[in-house]
Amino acid sequence: MLFKMSSTQSDEQTVMNPNIGEVLDLRNAKGHGFYCYEYDGLYLFVPPPSVLKGGHHVDKLRSISEAELKDDDIMICAYPKCGTHWLWEVTKMLISGTIKYEKGVKESRMLEWTFKDGIEAVPPPRVFNTHLPLRMLPKQVVEKKIKCIQIMRNPKDVCVSYFNHLRDRAKPWGYDGDFSEFTETFLAGKLPDGSYPNYLRAWKVELAAAPDLPVLHLFYEEMLLNPLRTVKDIARFLGLSSTDQFCEDVADACSFKKMKKVDQEMKTKLDMKIWADGSEGTFYRKGEIGDWKNWFTVAENERFDQIWNAKMKDSGFEFTYAPA
Repeated sequence: MLFKMSSTQSDEQTVMNPNIGEVLDLRNAKGHGFYCYEYDGLYLFVPPPSVLKGGHHVDKLRSISEAELKDDDIMICAYPKCGTHWLWEVTKMLISGTIKYEKGVKESRMLEWTFKDGIEAVPPPRVFNTHLPLRMLPKQVVEKKIKCIQIMRNPKDVCVSYFNHLRDRAKPWGYDGDFSEFTETFLAGKLPDGSYPNYLRAWKVELAAAPDLPVLHLFYEEMLLNPLRTVKDIARFLGLSSTDQFCEDVADACSFKKMKKVDQEMKTKLDMKIWADGSEGTFYRKGEIGDWKNWFTVAENERFDQIWNAKMKDSGFEFTYAPA
């Protein structure tokens, strides 16, 4: 993937790629970081040709808003590394009514990977997922009152998980810097899918403007600590008549340990190289609460708290940072 530098008025440098147009160079002074598009105030990964299928990325993203949805579609919404894969599997199993793992990967149902044509081609029952804010979803999400499930996670564990995920990615989507550098990148929001505080605040504001939209708010930590209760909450929200035994079976089948094994052994591979050679090659890493304590120094933790708290002041969000 070849890039040519050009001048820009912003702090980031504009980069030209003859195949996909302008992107922003978000790398730090050491050359570690990402090339991203900026669309509607959001940084997004430069997509592979296999995803674009001959189209332009901005046009493809813009098409999402016009996608036709079905009344019983379900939308899973989350910032990266907050449990999207895990929640998608649980929801798919509940909808199917059988203890059967989905062979396809959740990217095959991800709005920003499939775009309008791909969304409309999916057969029912349909459970989509996305890292996009509400304003960038299909207009019919609000118009048809599509049921949405929003899952959130404490930002320190998100930061650690995102670092490990991007470190294991194949070029040109991987990250070469160390964790200390990545923490600064994460706090600055100069990474794919942008700022976590901005994501949370945007969803809150945009949801307030659509008060009739049915949304179930979940937390990754609660899903780990009380999986059965979470599964029952999801089933109830979706209006399913799932028995207590079936919910228990789903919670067991979708335990983090089992899902990691399924991800590594059963999932259909995408038509692109996702993982770097020598990496573990899975979307599931540890699935723990408080692993951030193994990564942050005291000084880094204090700086993270200072910046995060300033960005999230009066937002109303509260997170669990350690097991009870």
